[in-house]
Amino acid sequence: MTKKCIGCGVELQGEDKNKRGYLPQSVLDKEGGELYCQRCFKIKNYGEYIPVEMTRNDYREEVKKTLPEADVAIAVFDIIDFEGSFDDEILDVLREMDSIVVINKIDLIPDEKHPSEVANWVKERLGEEGIAPLDIAIVSSKKGYGTSGIFKKINHFYPNGARAIVLGVTNVGKSSIINRLLGKNVATESKYPGTTLKSSKKTLSNANITLIDTPGLIPQGRFSDLVCEKCNLDIVPSGEISRKTYKEGKDRVIFIGGMVKIKITSNGELKPIFSVYASKNVTYHDTNLEKAAEMEKDGRTDLFSPPCEKCAEQYKKEKIVTEKFVVESGEELVFKGLGWVSVKRGPLEMEITYPERADIIIREAFIKPKR
Repeated sequence: MTKKCIGCGVELQGEDKNKRGYLPQSVLDKEGGELYCQRCFKIKNYGEYIPVEMTRNDYREEVKKTLPEADVAIAVFDIIDFEGSFDDEILDVLREMDSIVVINKIDLIPDEKHPSEVANWVKERLGEEGIAPLDIAIVSSKKGYGTSGIFKKINHFYPNGARAIVLGVTNVGKSSIINRLLGKNVATESKYPGTTLKSSKKTLSNANITLIDTPGLIPQGRFSDLVCEKCNLDIVPSGEISRKTYKEGKDRVIFIGGMVKIKITSNGELKPIFSVYASKNVTYHDTNLEKAAEMEKDGRTDLFSPPCEKCAEQYKKEKIVTEKFVVESGEELVFKGLGWVSVKRGPLEMEITYPERADIIIREAFIKPKR
């Protein structure tokens, strides 16, 4: 019988260490026990990143192949990068089958916000997409907060048991949630994208519930996917995100890392007040038009991160565009997979220079910025 890695779901083989699923044949021949491929072993024990050659479509096909086996979808979203969690494939699934939506990383929200407020905001946002889940669970897989509620919700709606397919894009914490539900560290957890390669089934010991772990999908339009693996980690917050509040008038320039340049064009009597949110590893820099031009001309990449020196040359090949945006009071301008700008006093009129492959979205404010 074919053996599979319990960490990433890939079929194990002992013939070629350069191919997926490699495990020394002497270990593979042993009977019983939970086996990890060499890649998962190195990720789990040494935090070593080993890339694999799988495309965005490969991951999608693997998820699509597994869907017919499931009774309910458990869709995991990242509250810090909510729009970056919105993969079209997942949204289509949620429109077609019963679902429980899990909102992860509640512990990283910089301002106090009650879970019920988060749930109401998410419910409205999902409603805009034509999605009405059975229920919403607000959790922190890192802290263990709320994860037992996922089990209770599945058990409530499926008292006789269920096969639950766990869906999510990369970096939402899907594997850590599965491990919390199982009560042991089985699924391979990593901040690097593409850790889970194949779907695998894991049964909860205290209930007739089977979790179908699926590979993380890679959505279109995330700033974080345009840089190297290290910069990707820097952009994905591991602690409370940083916030900086501005009261800027016309012709001020704000850089978010080296990926976004915001030129303020508002020309009213009252200067707009707004806050910028991103990971603490993403630099902010505000200046005037003249100094901004000088920094760009001199290539002052040492002031802006990400991208780092390693991926800066590759990043320069991105097609850069400039677009005008107007954000009203109580709205947020979201840089998918990077951060967002929340406007307290508007309108905030801007010209934004950014990579054409990245997405920018305006939404109702999730966090109301303070002065």
